[in-house]
Amino acid sequence: MSFSSAKDANGSGNREAKGFLLLLITLVTPFILQYGYRYLFQKEPAPSSVQITYLEEDCEPVKEYRLYADHTSNQNRPYEKAYTKTAQPNEPVNINTADSLVLEKLPGIGFKLASRIIKYRTLLGGYIKVEQLKEVYGIPVETYDLIKGKCIVSAAQVKRIPADSLWDKPYKIYHPYLSKELKAEITAVKKREDYSPVVLKAIIEKSNERLSWYVSF
Repeated sequence: MSFSSAKDANGSGNREAKGFLLLLITLVTPFILQYGYRYLFQKEPAPSSVQITYLEEDCEPVKEYRLYADHTSNQNRPYEKAYTKTAQPNEPVNINTADSLVLEKLPGIGFKLASRIIKYRTLLGGYIKVEQLKEVYGIPVETYDLIKGKCIVSAAQVKRIPADSLWDKPYKIYHPYLSKELKAEITAVKKREDYSPVVLKAIIEKSNERLSWYVSF
């Protein structure tokens, strides 16, 4: 082999080696850049003790709250049972003498209805019959049906209107059963006739028989 041929062969080998090396660098460089960038700029931090402590502290109040709720619910149960036992009166209630606390023990009767029962009792002068509770504003039929068998009345506490007073001054007397029309009729009859219990009773029973329960003839 001549010197020039050997030189050409050596130059061709060097070019091939350089070309292979360049190709290898071209293929490897993207991977090096990719993993190097991740290592330098996108490194994920390991879970710290602060994060773990924060989660534990954040969850702990929920656990305490559940224990507290269960504790209070158990404490409330005896109170509910005790209230249920005392809700019904053991003895009949005299609606002419009972105060609001006693009336509230009747089923379906709260503070407002108890106050209305007492107020209407005062206006009437006392209850003559238990069925008059149906006239109290706000008492539904269902509630009356529940309490009527648990109530009694004592007529001894009832206040009555003297018949002669009603005859003389009908407009000076107030009673839920005494209407304006009845007052006018008594006044008109009084101008024509002298006082007569029989006449007055007939006038009252014609207008509202319940008023006669409260008039002493």
